[in-house]
Amino acid sequence: MADLLGVATSGLNAIQQALSTTGHNIANVNTEGYSRQIAEFQTLPAQRIGGQFLGSGVEVGTVARAYDSFVVEELRTRSSKLGLATTLEEMSASLDNLLGDSDNGLSPAIQGFFDSVQAVGSDPSSIAARQILLSDAQILTDRFNQLDDSLSGFERDVNNRISASVSDVNGLVSNIAELNGDITLALGTGGQPNDLLDQRDSLLMQLSGIIGISALEQSDGAINIFVGKGQPLVIGGTAQQLAVTNNSVYPNRLEVGVAQAGGGVAVISNQISGGELQGALDFRSRILDTARAELGRLAVGMSDLVNAQHQLGIDLNGQLGGNFFTPLGPTSIASSLNTGAATVSVTVNNVSDLEATDYLLVFDGAQWGLTRTSDGAFSGGAGPFTQDGITVSIAGGAPAAGDTFLLRPVYGTAGSFGLELGAPERFAAGAPVLSSLAFSNSGSAEVADVAVSSTTGLPLAGDITLTFNPDALGAGVPGYDVVGGPGGTIAFDPATESGGKTFTFAGSGGLSFTLSGIPDTGDVITLS
Repeated sequence: MADLLGVATSGLNAIQQALSTTGHNIANVNTEGYSRQIAEFQTLPAQRIGGQFLGSGVEVGTVARAYDSFVVEELRTRSSKLGLATTLEEMSASLDNLLGDSDNGLSPAIQGFFDSVQAVGSDPSSIAARQILLSDAQILTDRFNQLDDSLSGFERDVNNRISASVSDVNGLVSNIAELNGDITLALGTGGQPNDLLDQRDSLLMQLSGIIGISALEQSDGAINIFVGKGQPLVIGGTAQQLAVTNNSVYPNRLEVGVAQAGGGVAVISNQISGGELQGALDFRSRILDTARAELGRLAVGMSDLVNAQHQLGIDLNGQLGGNFFTPLGPTSIASSLNTGAATVSVTVNNVSDLEATDYLLVFDGAQWGLTRTSDGAFSGGAGPFTQDGITVSIAGGAPAAGDTFLLRPVYGTAGSFGLELGAPERFAAGAPVLSSLAFSNSGSAEVADVAVSSTTGLPLAGDITLTFNPDALGAGVPGYDVVGGPGGTIAFDPATESGGKTFTFAGSGGLSFTLSGIPDTGDVITLS
C-alpha cells in the first residue's frame, strides 16, 4: 500500500513551496511591474498496488502568474494615449503661457505702438511724442523677434524630445530582445520564468508610453513588437534600432526613422501612433507650426499696413515717408534631395489674403502639384500658381520627378521684423495733399475727405486748382475747370450734388476728395 508517511511528506513539501511563493509575493508587494504568483497543485503519479491505483500525494506542478493578456494589452494602449496626451498638453500649455502673457505678450506691444501713433497724430510737431513712438516701435519690433525666437526654441525642444525618446526606445527594445532570448531558453528547458516575464512586461509598458506598439506573443514565448504600419522593432531576440534624421525639406527639423539594409534612413514619423513621440510630433505639426505662421502673418500684415500708410505721408522735412518697418517677404526652400534644375520663387500679391500655412510644391514627373499643408488642398499644372494672396513661379532648367520645394509666405517672418525709421522727424505724420478755399469765394463750396492711395505722382508737381464754371461742360452744364494735375473739367451740379460727390485723380497719387455745397461762379478750391 502507499506509504502514508510519504503522502504526508509530499503534502508538507507542497504547502512549503506554496508558502514560499506567498512570501515571495509579500516581499515584492511594492515592486513595480511584479505580477502575483500562484502555486498550482497537482497529484503525484498513482502507485499500482495489486489491481488498484492508490494516490501517492501532491506536488506543486507550476507557479503561474496572475496575468490577463487582454488587461495588459489594454493598459499598454492606455499608456500610449496617456503619453501622447500628457506631452501634447504640457507643451501646448507652455506655448499658451508664452503667447497669452498679458504683460510680455504681443498685444500690449501693439497697443502701445498705436497709442503712440495716435499721440503723434494729435501733436505732429512734437519731437518728444515722435521719440516715444520710435521707442514703442522698437519695443514692438523686439517683441516680434523675441516671440519668434521663443517659438524657434519650441522647435528645438521638439527635436530634443525626439532624440531623447528615440534613445530610450532603442535601449528598451534591446533589453526586450535580450529578455526574449532568456525567456525562450527557460521555457525550452521546462522552466516558468515568471520574474523575467514581469521584467519584459514592465519594459513593454515603458515602451508603450513613448511610442504606440503592437505586441504579438509567439509560441516559443518571445514577443515581437511592431510600430506604425507594421515596422518591426523586435523580432525574437533581434532588435531594430530607430534613428534620428534630418527632414529633407524642412530645415532644422528632426524626424524618426529606421536604418535601411542598403544604407540610409527611412522616415516613419507619419506612421507613429501614440506615446510621447506622437505627442511631440503632433504638437509640432498641429500647434507650433500654426502658431509660428500666425505670428508671421501678423508681422507681415503689420509691416505692410504701416509701411503703405507711412509712404503716403509727409515728414517734418517735407519729404514723403518711406518704409517704417522692414518689408517682409516669403521664402522658397529646395529639398536637399532634389536632382532637377528648376527654381521656384514666391511673391505676395495681396497681404490680406495670406493664409497661416506652408505649401509644398512637388513635381511628379508630368506636372507640378501645389499642396497647402494646413488642409491638404491641392492644385496641379505647369504653373505659375496663384492662390491665397501669393503667386508661385517656376523657372530655371528641367525638374526631376520627386523634386520638392517648401514655400513659406509667412512662417518665421516675425524673426526678420525690423524698424527702418531712424529719426523721429522722419515719421511721416503729415498729409501729402492739403486743401484750401480761396478767401474771395462767395458760395458755400466745401472740400473734404482728401486722401491719397499711392505714391505715384507724389509729391504733386504743382498746385491743382478747381474753379467753378456753370458752363464748364457746355452751356448750362456746370462743373469745375481743373488746372494742374489731370487738367480738363469735372462735372458737378450743385442742384443735385450739393450733398457731396467724390472724385479721384489717379495720376496724382490716387488723390481722392469730396466736393459739396453750392459754389458761385469763379469760386476756387486749391489742392496742394
